[in-house]
Amino acid sequence: MAVLGKIIRERKDSINLRSGHVVGDIIIEKEYLQLRTYAMGDKERERGSKQNIQFTKDKAKELRDLLDVFLNQ
Repeated sequence: MAVLGKIIRERKDSINLRSGHVVGDIIIEKEYLQLRTYAMGDKERERGSKQNIQFTKDKAKELRDLLDVFLNQ
């Protein structure tokens, strides 16, 4: 498991959107939260090409604060 160590807020970059949707799932345990996303079109999560991010509670709080900034814009 690779736990997220630092979140850097980019202020001068842009997001390159691609059409389509990816599937994501979240696993919540006592000490960690894990977000997994799968390749576009892999609706059944069968291809094994997932990307994982594991959050400690402190990093999850930091992400929550950034989400609050995003949602309140």
